[in-house]
Amino acid sequence: MTRHPLPIALPLIIALLCAAMLGGALLTQFWMGWEPCTLCVQIRLWLCVIGFSALLLSFVGLVKQNWLAFLFWPPLLAAAVMAVIDNAHVVLIETGVMESTSCSPFPFYSDYLPLHEYWPDVFMSGGICGQNHYSIFAIPFTVWTLLSISALFLLILFTLWRSIRPANR
Repeated sequence: MTRHPLPIALPLIIALLCAAMLGGALLTQFWMGWEPCTLCVQIRLWLCVIGFSALLLSFVGLVKQNWLAFLFWPPLLAAAVMAVIDNAHVVLIETGVMESTSCSPFPFYSDYLPLHEYWPDVFMSGGICGQNHYSIFAIPFTVWTLLSISALFLLILFTLWRSIRPANR
């Protein structure tokens, strides 16, 4: 049984979707004045990790060195899971299902990788978790982001499945 080569297009689509989601987040922040909370900023970081890892996977498929893919799948999957968890956490706080005092104005990475100092426009949180009153078509913005990040996660799982399943069935 042979394996499918790593599909180049799917990781590239994942990277482009991450760029589009980040662009949408920045558009809502700067054009619409919606301030991101700390968890929303962390989701941006996860999207950067997903997008960069997906670009590296595309490159691995392009140079036909598929054995290198094992280096980039773990951070991609971990970042995707964390993006879904952080977004679900925000939705649960916002809807009142879960109370939380853990959403501080300082992201978890601020001591190790002070992205809020390097790119404050992208990684500085100004909102408070659970106090998001932004909506599109009467659906909270955090629900839209949870749906889109969940769809991205499913695409990532599909891409992984396509890259490891046997070619001849």
